[in-house]
Amino acid sequence: MRAPAAAYAEQHPPSCLSGFGHVPVPLAPGGLNIAIDFKLRCQDCSSDIFQISAFPLVAPDPSPYSGVRPGQTLYRPPHTLKCVSCNLERPLFDVRTQGYDGVLIGGGAYESGTEGKAFIPGRFHVVVSFIYNIDLTELEELAGEARVGASDLFDWISIVGTGIDGGQNVELGYECA
Repeated sequence: MRAPAAAYAEQHPPSCLSGFGHVPVPLAPGGLNIAIDFKLRCQDCSSDIFQISAFPLVAPDPSPYSGVRPGQTLYRPPHTLKCVSCNLERPLFDVRTQGYDGVLIGGGAYESGTEGKAFIPGRFHVVVSFIYNIDLTELEELAGEARVGASDLFDWISIVGTGIDGGQNVELGYECA
């Protein structure tokens, strides 16, 4: 059984998904009950194959980024998804304006890109995961003050791209609170 905030988000998905068709993934036995996952599809043509945009940055030596080695590419937000079938591109996540910190304090702890947007190599099926590590009542109070939906105040987001045709998988994760 999902925790109340995740169960709420299952019925009232975060607004960052509004440009996509989305289906909640059932909670697996022993799964994280404070999380909710959504499979995405194109809202216009119903395809479920996307390209994922980012603002790539090659880490210098020494790398100032935790877990990113020198020469490794860091895929910075904001992120959009582009449907491979109909070429419609829609915004998915911007750490500066979405999630708990983005909504309530106007930004997060992650470096965002402003120039050099590119698509991560590959084509992907995309699942977006949200974690809510706060009481639903408190979320509703904060959301009311900020004039957003309670599900928009997620603590964590993961954008998981499963590569198709033998492509590499991609996982982009952001702590948002």
